[in-house]
Amino acid sequence: MGCEVQLHQPIVLIVDDSAAVRDMLSWALELDGYEPVEAAEGQEAFARMVNAAREGRYPAVILLDLVMPGMDGDAFLRQLHSQWDGRHPRPPIVLITADASDKRRMHSTVEHVIVKPFHVRNLLDVVRTLAG
Repeated sequence: MGCEVQLHQPIVLIVDDSAAVRDMLSWALELDGYEPVEAAEGQEAFARMVNAAREGRYPAVILLDLVMPGMDGDAFLRQLHSQWDGRHPRPPIVLITADASDKRRMHSTVEHVIVKPFHVRNLLDVVRTLAG
């Protein structure tokens, strides 16, 4: 019997209240070699980040919608940054928004902004660049 090493695909956390957007992004990311993890709002995404810390498997990139019911994208960012354990680098964050004016208010904590509607190929290019 040979020794088998379990290699994990890079995780991309998708935080969006639209099931259609999450499904489309998950499908495209899987085809591109990533492991998509979905959350429908900020509180669920934060719980996934707590689990990631516990397991030591952080997302390579977080795709974040700003406008969501419950905990929105801004609240998620605030909570993530206020409670981040600095022993591991914070994953790069890509805002996905329908409001083009959000490009102007790009947070210092956000690496890229993509405005809806977008082409999946462009989003995958950004993920590949940020995931290294």
